[in-house]
Amino acid sequence: MNLTYVVFDTAVGVVALRSLAVLGKRAPWTSAGWGATLVAAGAAVAKYAQNGPQSGALIVAEGAFAFLTACFIIAFVRDEPQAEPLLWPVRLGPTRAQRR
Repeated sequence: MNLTYVVFDTAVGVVALRSLAVLGKRAPWTSAGWGATLVAAGAAVAKYAQNGPQSGALIVAEGAFAFLTACFIIAFVRDEPQAEPLLWPVRLGPTRAQRR
């Protein structure tokens, strides 16, 4: 067991849940990205909490990471609002267009 990775990935999962709660359905691609982040963090916790190789968790984590990357790129191009501040989201931030 690698406790450092388990704690870190659990913290990332908690921030992902908080971001999903703040965003709701107002930013669908950003929410999908945070949902995939939650899945990737959960798979990483499963991978690092066990001793020995966990090929299933690795495949899920890598697939979720690829999906979350695509979702956040699409959200950036669509100029969706983000949950702010980054480490503990409490509000919906302005889009790039709203900041101009």
